[in-house]
Amino acid sequence: MTCVKKLAAMFRALALLFLTLGILDLNVAAADDAPPANSAPPAGAPNGRQHNPAWAACKQQADDQKIGPGDARKEFMKNCIKSAKSTAPAAS
Repeated sequence: MTCVKKLAAMFRALALLFLTLGILDLNVAAADDAPPANSAPPAGAPNGRQHNPAWAACKQQADDQKIGPGDARKEFMKNCIKSAKSTAPAAS
């Protein structure tokens, strides 16, 4: 390969690298932007990530019983939500 061909191949490789890094950088910058205004929960919804009343009730029970974080709390929450689903009235 001649020197010109080596330089041309290196230039193409660098251009592809910079293009790839530039595209990845744009994706990261887009993720850093603030969320759109229409993604807010409805006005009557409780604040927080969970909007499940059964989950909130089970969490309150775990807090009341002072179950610390860890496997015991995880098992309690799993069993509590499972029992809440089984006792929920059927939709007609």
